[in-house]
Amino acid sequence: MPGTPREPSTLARLLDAAACQLQQAAADASARRLAERLWCLASGVSREQLLLGTAPAPDSAQSARFRDLVERAARGEPIAYLEGSAGFFDLEFEVGPGALVPRDDSECLVELALERIPPDSAAELVDLGTGSGCLLLTLLHHRRLARGTGIDRSAAALEVARRNRDRLGLQGRCRLLRADWLGGVAARSADWIVANPPYVEPSEPTGFGVAEFEPGAALFTPPGDPLFAYREILARASGVLRNSGRLLFEVGAGRAAEVAQAASAAGFALDELRRDLGGVERALLLRPA
Repeated sequence: MPGTPREPSTLARLLDAAACQLQQAAADASARRLAERLWCLASGVSREQLLLGTAPAPDSAQSARFRDLVERAARGEPIAYLEGSAGFFDLEFEVGPGALVPRDDSECLVELALERIPPDSAAELVDLGTGSGCLLLTLLHHRRLARGTGIDRSAAALEVARRNRDRLGLQGRCRLLRADWLGGVAARSADWIVANPPYVEPSEPTGFGVAEFEPGAALFTPPGDPLFAYREILARASGVLRNSGRLLFEVGAGRAAEVAQAASAAGFALDELRRDLGGVERALLLRPA
């Protein structure tokens, strides 16, 4: 009869086998949920159809696509790369291997900045290491009079950011620049500098598949020098910021005090320290001393 749920046994066995493979690869308790997401991606069925048991029986083409996706996920390729997008704050961003996957940990930077930037502000923002553009574009989306510049050394990352910018209709208020840190930014032109620089030492552990698939240049510091990028930015930021400007850093777990000390040595004072949802000191807001 129309509307009668199809027998799910074949699909259920396919999902069970995939979940087992994913569980063995990553020891991930959510392996079944990931398998279901991959099946929706491979087949075009909805999550609701899976939950209601009304998903059509798999055909050979869908099964082949699914097995390929499961193999890639089992090797550690991020689900965001497989799906081609990731949610951040209240927006969806295209992502790909050229740019870091946006993380929930970074949302506290946006929250802090939006608390400090008035809704009617025409602030000039600069985002260093913009990647997918998630930080800058989210801020511009919520502050309709603000303008911004996203800077990255990676042409691949800037192409991802460009597509996200254009899809959000922010072409008129956001320029993208291939440069090294603050290269190409005029003196005393910025009200805010936002940066999520590399802060993971090569010897530090990362999540499953992160080091293998996400861009190392956006992740890793020189060996033994986890503050390298912060010092580079701090040395130039005072010449770019206006007198009332702010510098907003994302920092690695346990490194907030070190970065604040480096900022003090460079002529900046701590304005506010914000924790992420996991309780980690993550956002460091600085002002010229």
